[in-house]
Amino acid sequence: MADIFKSIIEGSERLSNLDDIDEVVKDLSRLLRKMVKSRWTAAYFFDRDRRDFTPVHSAGLPRRFQPVFRTMPLASATIPLIKGLLQKKQHLLITDTGSSQLLNPRFRRILRDVNLLAVPMIVRNQVLGAVFVSRERKLPPFSDDEIAIIRDMVSHAALVVSHMRLFDETLDMAIELAGRIDVIMTLDEINKAISSSLSREKIMETAMQHIERITRSELVAILQVEGEDLEITAIHGNGITVPPEMQPGSRIRGRSTAGAAFARQSSQRIGDLTARERLSPVDRRLMEAGIKSLFAIPLLSKDRIDGVLLLGDTDAGQFTPEATFTIEKIASQMAVALGNARLYEDLHILFISTVTSLANAIDAKSSWTKGHSVRVMQMSTRLAREMGLSNDVVERVRLGGLLHDIGKIGIIEALLDKPAALMEDEFPPMRLHPEKGVAILAPIEQLRDVIPGILHHHERYDGSGYPAGLKGEAIPLEARIIGVTDAFDAMVAERPYKPGHSVTEALYELRRCAGSQFDPVVVEHFSRAITRIMEAVKPPPNQDKEEQ
Repeated sequence: MADIFKSIIEGSERLSNLDDIDEVVKDLSRLLRKMVKSRWTAAYFFDRDRRDFTPVHSAGLPRRFQPVFRTMPLASATIPLIKGLLQKKQHLLITDTGSSQLLNPRFRRILRDVNLLAVPMIVRNQVLGAVFVSRERKLPPFSDDEIAIIRDMVSHAALVVSHMRLFDETLDMAIELAGRIDVIMTLDEINKAISSSLSREKIMETAMQHIERITRSELVAILQVEGEDLEITAIHGNGITVPPEMQPGSRIRGRSTAGAAFARQSSQRIGDLTARERLSPVDRRLMEAGIKSLFAIPLLSKDRIDGVLLLGDTDAGQFTPEATFTIEKIASQMAVALGNARLYEDLHILFISTVTSLANAIDAKSSWTKGHSVRVMQMSTRLAREMGLSNDVVERVRLGGLLHDIGKIGIIEALLDKPAALMEDEFPPMRLHPEKGVAILAPIEQLRDVIPGILHHHERYDGSGYPAGLKGEAIPLEARIIGVTDAFDAMVAERPYKPGHSVTEALYELRRCAGSQFDPVVVEHFSRAITRIMEAVKPPPNQDKEEQ
């Protein structure tokens, strides 16, 4: 008896150190063979979700029996033995296996040579499964002491398996929770990123990067509405070659998965392109590129569809409804952000048109200055980009260049159109135009950051300019840029009192006054840009000879 207790203790310790269900069943079977002379052991575990038993885990089961046990369904509702185990939670010894009504006919045939003990695996009063222990008929049936040993060992094995399952379930829950947290954080991150931008390009690029990270899709594309077609605005291919027909700027016409999502305003899925007999030309080209699964989501915002998000995967069966919840949420965020960006662009275009009308009103006062504001805007914008300035600064320079002379709307035409140089006493009214411009534009909130460039574009680098006598880098950068392009345009333009200078002469004058009137760094950038443009349009030497 002491040896049996020792074996039970050692066996229990060994079971406790296992981390695989099959190993637990095998070790349990080995212990029972040693202690109660069993022949084989088979264990079924109850699946709470399916309300049925999982496939068998066995040890020592004869090879000819294994297919039967693997394929024979162990349905708790139809097999009295199993039904009894679940209800009574008691073991059951069957010594008449060849005729017992507790077994179905097929089991009776293959088990007729053994005695069978069925023991429920109970943990916290819940049936975890059932263990079947067999002994050859030539040996006596299991005694009460042997049954007690088996029940103890099965109970311990059940506890070990329960801990395994609990660990696995906890791990699964942790992974699932981490996944959900990642999804929530990703959605929040995307929402912040795309909501903080009113640039359609930035919104699409941000969304695509996150979608690629979440889905690991080999293809991510955004198609936007252009007339009656869908045009590919952006597309990324990871590990595949994007077909030439689907490069940015290409239009998708006719039948396609993306077109169906757009037309029906609902998500469209294809689990396996290779299984489809009839494919649209676009979908066929994607299949030829290696894509098997396809998912198209319409970008809907306020009952308006702005485009389609298209995803492709090289594995079939991807993009199931359960797996695409996050993607559809991202698509919804994208649609709202793109809609806001579109409204902003429309308002911005309207704003720029209004501002341009103001600038044109100034130029219209004098035939000699017609087009001056637009030219200064264009040159200033190009110069700001040449200097590598941020988009915000470039935009301030653009608007400042367009509106730098808005204050001249309050200057009498006689001064603007005077066919001779201004007299000394005529300069003061003219020099008020920056301040008058600020007074006109100050009520416009959107131009608040543009005003410094307009107010100070006649300051001089040495401090002798107006209206504030600012010096060097105390002069706003936008004003220093506009000051150079304004002077250049004035020099090359014809006036009633002077002919226009050549570009070379004007550049010479800018360089001569760099450091006194103009910022030398701005002049250097401007000179390089103008020289590069002149070189680009300069005719070849042979052409000059032919024209002569």
